[in-house]
Amino acid sequence: MSAYEVPTPKYLRVLNTIRERIESDKYPPGTSLPSENTLAKEFGVARPTVLKALGILRQDGWIESQQGKGHFVRGRPSAAGVSPQYAREALYLDETVSTSVLHVGPVLAPPRIAASLHIPDDTPVYVRHRITVSEFGPVDMVSTYVPVDVAVGTDIIKPAPIAGSLLDHINRVRGIRGDYVIERLTARRITEHEAGMLEVPYDESVISTVITVYQSSGEAVLSSQLVMPGSRHEIDDAYPLP
Repeated sequence: MSAYEVPTPKYLRVLNTIRERIESDKYPPGTSLPSENTLAKEFGVARPTVLKALGILRQDGWIESQQGKGHFVRGRPSAAGVSPQYAREALYLDETVSTSVLHVGPVLAPPRIAASLHIPDDTPVYVRHRITVSEFGPVDMVSTYVPVDVAVGTDIIKPAPIAGSLLDHINRVRGIRGDYVIERLTARRITEHEAGMLEVPYDESVISTVITVYQSSGEAVLSSQLVMPGSRHEIDDAYPLP
């Protein structure tokens, strides 16, 4: 491995292997997956690593989970509408797994976020800043901005980590469901604060993505800004041609 290569995260190794086994019919549709503890022992990883891999597989439609029964294979999902990995990280990552919540509280919406949420500049919103970490150090930073009228009455305004995704929490508590996403991606120089938190040089370039979730009515649910150091990430996606 060269000095410029980043080791594959452990959860991706688990995820890719399970997906390959489903595609090869080693795990055919309808069968149950090995237990979380069995998978953790097989791959030599911690149970939260297995849970993260299974969560992504469930989100993408490869498996389904039943409370108290385990995880079951659904089969290969349709490729249409599958979100890229980094978008899932920003929108669906469980804050209690592999993350550290840095700050929670009311702020004035920055111009780019205000535009995405369809609100005037400097409108108060709630923000949750978190950083994703691995055994190799910080991976990325995510700042999720939620309109006050959506956040009120939820745990989003509390500093404690939220189990499961923020979208699922909003849907469960407020009955507000996201229907589609608009994503805006830019490349820029890192800020001094970001460099310190992500432990990268001050001349680092980053990929900054604003991912905004909307209801079918067009009203915004939340907007997440994902900051990924350019030297640690590359965007790799696959999708069918029309």
